[in-house]
Amino acid sequence: MSVPTHNLYDFVHQVTKKQLFLMYFYPWGSRHLRNVHLHLRDDTDLIGSRSINFEHRIRLPNMPNELLNWRWLTTAQPVIFCHDQEPLSFELYKDSSTDTKEFLLEFQQRIGLKFSPIIHDLNLRWTNPTNLQKKWILLHSELNSNNLKRYEATGQYQGAYWWSHAVIARDWYRYAEHDNSLEPGVVQRTFLAYCRDVTGSRQYRQDFLSLINKHDLTNHCQTQSFDQKPVDSDASAVYNHNDFNNTAISVVLETIFDERIHLTEKTLRPIACGHPFILAAGPGSLSMLRSYGFHTFGDYINEHYDNIADSKERLNAIVQEMQRIQKLPRYQRQILIEKCRELAKLNRQTFFSKKFLDQISNELVDNVNAARSVSKDQLDFKIWQQERAWRQSTGSVTCQSGTDPYACYIQMQINHEK
Repeated sequence: MSVPTHNLYDFVHQVTKKQLFLMYFYPWGSRHLRNVHLHLRDDTDLIGSRSINFEHRIRLPNMPNELLNWRWLTTAQPVIFCHDQEPLSFELYKDSSTDTKEFLLEFQQRIGLKFSPIIHDLNLRWTNPTNLQKKWILLHSELNSNNLKRYEATGQYQGAYWWSHAVIARDWYRYAEHDNSLEPGVVQRTFLAYCRDVTGSRQYRQDFLSLINKHDLTNHCQTQSFDQKPVDSDASAVYNHNDFNNTAISVVLETIFDERIHLTEKTLRPIACGHPFILAAGPGSLSMLRSYGFHTFGDYINEHYDNIADSKERLNAIVQEMQRIQKLPRYQRQILIEKCRELAKLNRQTFFSKKFLDQISNELVDNVNAARSVSKDQLDFKIWQQERAWRQSTGSVTCQSGTDPYACYIQMQINHEK
């Protein structure tokens, strides 16, 4: 799927006032270290409006002008690592992981330099291992995250949450705001529950399919599009008005169904299309949506499942509520649907409102600023010093008059700190 993530991170770069050296994964959804990009890296545009805001660059005493280049910025400037597309995974980037080993082999072959054994356990920081900042800001999109706790426990990261999927979904589904074809029609199936992938973190969906079959709901639940088109890589970025018009309630099967809250475009698609929903996601997800001004449907749909910590019990509660709704007398079920649709229309208005976009933007700025206040842009020369000492012991680097001025300047700072 082609997603203009450079535009998304232009937005992040702008609202954070271009103060941070920004890194992100490309293409959209990738999780490989080799696919981490430096945002707007352009030597010829170093001081231009598209690059780092030099009013906020890191300043050190007696900094020679000839060192004011991308090499210095990558080494000293505060970093914001954008891991806001996919859920965090500390294990994925451990030194022992296949991805990290392959990345380091490619990286060292590319620069023609081998890292010393002193440097280890950098995790995501392997993408810029010479950066001197004691803490990187880790921009993420999940709550109740044990992975975030593991990152912050290393002392090398400070988390900052923002709901990036809300911004990208507003772009993907922007036509739904004006689409007159989104009008309720004859309900062919009570529930719409896209169940296109049951691999990885989505394996719980197989349990969902088994449960709806057990409770005789299969014939009342549309699990694929009515149009029966092949599912391609654009499926997440589009909506089908027939699917929403001919069903009453979306059952959103989110990517993550454990203790974490990680709401994606899957949750926002029915909201953008004015469709009532039941949400299969982490506990507390409905409460989170209400904090952004959205209505949920607790007056008509039993939403106690949102408070159940155990995933299997939560899934059972969701399917039991689907069964209860389906067994209602037809006129009662129709009243429920009409009442929920009234709230869903309000949700659609909220989703496309400037107030919601401002709330997301302000959340990003506030959380990044809070993370910066903790990290305090402190430089740590320890790793660089250890690495340099190791290279000197192997005879691979020296710092003498007339040699690399950048290396000599760093050595001067190390001596100053002593």
